[in-house]
Amino acid sequence: MASDAGAALPPETGFRTALIGLRAAQLSDERVDPAEVYFGALLRHLGCSATATDETRLMGDERELRASMALADAGSPASMLSAAVRGFGAGRSRGERARRVTRFLVQAPRQVPRIFSDRCEVAMRLADRLGLPAGVQRVLTEAYERHDGKGAPAGKRGDAICAAARLLAAAEMVAMCAQLRGGLEMARDLLVHRKGSQFDPQVVDLFLRSWPELVEQIQSDLRQRIVEQEPAVAVTIHLGDADQFAVTFADFVDLKSPWTLGHSRRVSTLAGAAARELGLPQADQQRLATAGLLHDLGRVGVSNAIWDKPGALSDADREAMRGHAGFTERILASSPPWRELAALAASDHERLDGSGYPHRSPSPNAGLPARILAAADMFAALTEDRPHRPAIGPEQAARLLRDEATRGRLDRAAADAVLATQGLLRGERPRLPKGITERELEVLRLLARGLVDKEIAGRLGISHRTVHHHNQALFQKIGVTTRGAAALFAVENGLL
Repeated sequence: MASDAGAALPPETGFRTALIGLRAAQLSDERVDPAEVYFGALLRHLGCSATATDETRLMGDERELRASMALADAGSPASMLSAAVRGFGAGRSRGERARRVTRFLVQAPRQVPRIFSDRCEVAMRLADRLGLPAGVQRVLTEAYERHDGKGAPAGKRGDAICAAARLLAAAEMVAMCAQLRGGLEMARDLLVHRKGSQFDPQVVDLFLRSWPELVEQIQSDLRQRIVEQEPAVAVTIHLGDADQFAVTFADFVDLKSPWTLGHSRRVSTLAGAAARELGLPQADQQRLATAGLLHDLGRVGVSNAIWDKPGALSDADREAMRGHAGFTERILASSPPWRELAALAASDHERLDGSGYPHRSPSPNAGLPARILAAADMFAALTEDRPHRPAIGPEQAARLLRDEATRGRLDRAAADAVLATQGLLRGERPRLPKGITERELEVLRLLARGLVDKEIAGRLGISHRTVHHHNQALFQKIGVTTRGAAALFAVENGLL
């Protein structure tokens, strides 16, 4: 599963990037590890979920921002301005478009490098959890570096950037252009125009002299070819243990919004425990726990302008939001380890009276596992903060679940089983990891939810400087340097 969707790139850009990059690596005079090219291409934007909220604050819609800037030259203010003017606020008033462009131009010089740094650190940490080697992790940390040193996060230049990352920068440009108006001719022009700035001159020369051979790689059968060319890579976890991967993907998705951190893990725990409460076989308990981890994968395909919206959703917003369940089903249906879970994982918003989505599946079509997942997801969501409302207490949530069962929308047995598990989910909090203090935990929780130092200070009733000192101590203790990585640490350690 490539990380295209979250990055708002044209479909299958990651596949095309990998295929072009692998062939370019074979033709290169440099020694390039094919595993670094392959996984670096497919996971190039793995950290993008961690910055979606920041990008939405920057422009208003992170997917529109990413699509608008996909071909822009980040080292050229004129190119960035042109891309912003063309792409921001499509369909909105002239005044709103001007406000979005102005906000972006004022804030981008400070915010964009930080966003790229956040993406890179989170991508590296997630790749480490997937068991990918250090070389692949390095490629992901250099995904936004440039030959001329104007990239991020470290401002590396020239050969200080690893060979795979330099190849993939050009390969992704070709892969994107191949699916857009202007096509491959535009890709050639951009490579030539940015030779020596964004792109390594030697890489550009390689691409130009091998153009027909490279382009041929993406003409047909992308999915079959990408599977055939997967290189053998030594990993630290067994590739057959799909559940460990599911936990990583759950955290990747939940990082997309500060309002959903830890949500998928919680739904998984609730659903698995409810299945045990009802005496379901061990296999069904495990299926439900995994489906709970994966049930929101499709969230990456919907803008944070919707997920983080503080007010009521419009009809168009609601329709876009509901699309995430269908995205989840399609993603899992194309992933062999979880293909059989696709329908179950996408069923969390179905209702017994046929009023849910995506399929409006009525009672006869919903098995007990799907009914449990729906109840678990509803309880988890009700007892978590959302941008348009605070969390409600467990007792009130229990009343709402029972009311939904009485109305014939939730299954009574499933709802009661979820509620019966709540004693199992409470208890003493374990000792805080890495020696962090209770106050640092308070700061971490607010930081993970997207609050800046000034907001944290106001919430906790302490000074801005004190919050800064807590952040410094916290980051040093847990070994991170960015907000996104700190949020991931909080999720991994159950601190939310």
